[in-house]
Order: sequence, then structure tokens, then C-alpha cells
Amino acid sequence: MSWWFYILLIIFPLAGGIIAYFANLSNKLNIKVVLAFAGAYLLSVVLFHLIPHIYAEANVLSGILLLAGFFFQVFLEKFSRGVEHGHLHLHQHGKPNKIIPYEILISLSLHSFMEGMPLGSGLLENSKSELSFLFGIVSHEMPAAFAMVSILKASHVKPKLLKWFIVIYASMSAMGAGISSLLKNSVDPHLFEYLMAFVVGTFLHIATTILFENSEEHRFSRNKVMAIIGGVCLAALVSL
Repeated sequence: MSWWFYILLIIFPLAGGIIAYFANLSNKLNIKVVLAFAGAYLLSVVLFHLIPHIYAEANVLSGILLLAGFFFQVFLEKFSRGVEHGHLHLHQHGKPNKIIPYEILISLSLHSFMEGMPLGSGLLENSKSELSFLFGIVSHEMPAAFAMVSILKASHVKPKLLKWFIVIYASMSAMGAGISSLLKNSVDPHLFEYLMAFVVGTFLHIATTILFENSEEHRFSRNKVMAIIGGVCLAALVSL
């Protein structure tokens, strides 16, 4: 994994957070269309690269861990409020809960940390596969950071604390990739394969939820259909 991958993993979510920090909250930015593209792209990369590698020497435990990762992401959403899918619940009722901003930050940071792990794992066989997966991560992380900061602003988090939240979140994918790179040389390869099966399970949930849950009445608008087709086609092109 090239050193500049780490830079991009930090810059994109940092940019998303900074834009939301200075922007007026509005519905003009169609985050859901951007996330539909990112979800289709990420799902395609998982199917084209990660799952074939995991199942090259798979057993029942690989499937169990992949399913466990899928439902672990369901559990995380209890605390993240679906921010990683672009959910912007900006209107609050009643007395603000001071714990909620920390729940959102911790759950999203854990999600982002795991999202960066495959890049440093060696699961992606060549630089083209790594670059393809990198683009999938950053195209998802930037709008996710925007959504997170937008919600935290609406929750009246203090500006100084919000700046720290942005920096912490922006560093998590790069940290996951770095720690993953260190682990692959110091732990049993089979244990690492099982860990990656778990992480890929979280990706499957994220990508499929982005694609289907954000569609009103489970229908895709023309813009979303075009975004999804574009995501799949781009993932196929970079995989050739």
C-alpha cells in the first residue's frame, strides 16, 4: 500500500467534515445520490475482489464471520443513527442528550477503522485492486463525514469539540489500514483471513443498506439509477 493512500484516506473525510462545519444546513446537496454511487461501487469491489479472495480457501467459519460482520454493523447503527448511510435527522425534539454525539463519533469511528483494514491487509492482490478499493472508501467516507458533522452541529455540539470530532473521524480509516498492515506480518495468516471475512461482512451491510434503505418506498429515482449504474460500471472498468 502506497504512502499517499494514507493521505487520501485522511483528506477526503476531513474535507467532508470541514465543508459541513462551515456550510449552512440545507437539502441542496443530494447526499443520497452520491452515497448510491459509493454504495454500488463499494458493493461491486467487494464482489469483484474481496469475497473471491476470502472464499478461495474458505470454510464454514469464514461464512459465519462474514454474517457476524453483517449483523455487527446492524448493531453499530443503533448508536450511529444511520449517519454512515447519509441519514440526516436534523430536527430534534425534547431535551438534547449529551451522550448521543459521543455514541455517533465512537460507532462511526469504529466503522471507519474497519473500512480501512482491507487496504493494509494484503487481501487485494495488486495496486489496481487497492486503488479501486481506495476510491470506494473515500467516495463513501466524504459524504458520511458531511452527514455526521451536520447532525452534530444540529445537536449544538460546541465548535471546539466538533473540530476534534472531525479530526478523530478523518484519521480512523488510515489508522485501520496502518494497523492492518502491521498485523498481517505478525499474526497467523488464517486468523487474519477470518478477521477480513468479518470486515467484509460489515461492507456488505453498508453497501446494500445505502442502495435500498435510502430509497423512498423502495423505489429508485432516475438520478439514483444512473448513480448506481455508474458505480458498478466504474468498479468493473478498474477491475479489468
